[in-house]
Amino acid sequence: MASLNILVVGATGQQGGAVVKALLDLPAQSPPIHILALTRNAESPKAKALASAHRDSLTLVQGDATDPEPIFAAYPKESIARLFIVTVPGKIPEEKQAIPLIDAAVAHGVRHIVFTSVERGGDERSWSNPTDVPHFIAKHNVELHLRQKAESDSFTWTILRPVAFLDNWNPGFFSSMFSALMYASLKPETKLQLVSVRDIGVVAALALTQPDKWAGRAVGLAGDEITLSEAQETFKKVTGKDLPQTYTVFAKLLLWLVKEVGTMFTFFEKEGYHADIAALRREVPGLQDFETWLRESSKWEKKD
Repeated sequence: MASLNILVVGATGQQGGAVVKALLDLPAQSPPIHILALTRNAESPKAKALASAHRDSLTLVQGDATDPEPIFAAYPKESIARLFIVTVPGKIPEEKQAIPLIDAAVAHGVRHIVFTSVERGGDERSWSNPTDVPHFIAKHNVELHLRQKAESDSFTWTILRPVAFLDNWNPGFFSSMFSALMYASLKPETKLQLVSVRDIGVVAALALTQPDKWAGRAVGLAGDEITLSEAQETFKKVTGKDLPQTYTVFAKLLLWLVKEVGTMFTFFEKEGYHADIAALRREVPGLQDFETWLRESSKWEKKD
């Protein structure tokens, strides 16, 4: 039986890896899913381990999303049915990471594209609210390109808009910095919406395998909405330890030195994310809140 080939960008990264795992965890499909795991370096230990663990259901694809033609040229036209795209802030503009890939995918017959973006104030408001945050603006530009291209080409799309990541609180220095940034930037009563990377993968897998249900939708992804003090209380309850938090002066210095970080946390305070958590939970039961994430997915040791 022919497989349903799904190309996953960033398959060894955080979001792409979560999508790969969620696809592999799905019940048996008909036709069976085969994952084309796109990575810049197929010889990396992480890529090799992924391929070795899933030889029958996954193939490594080495390539560069900014130069996508060789990726698709290696496969017969229309043999790649669906595509997951994630972009990351960095030296390469996010538009250049996504738009050439979208155009090449459509030209080669990909029928459904899922793009993971960012929430910007609600499902409808996000369309007209690029915000002042540079990487939010870039993702907004990709969203508009994807929607406009679909008006003249024969394919469907889904846009997923995650909020801040619960995984920012995994062990490591950034965990303590994230807490300090919240303390330095947000009022004590300000709630921040958060989502687990696991759940981004879960919803993306649904959108990739159920395009009729998810086509033409832009959906905010969040599993919890909490203040810093609520996070501290929950963390203590689950781990028996205090939530890590570095010196406030370090957070204030970062907010001043890295303008984009300061702009983003200003957005959190003044506008904030507005994903409809209740509606998403009705559609996707089992979304993780902070406590569930700590117990099920985090790398923190839990108290007895």
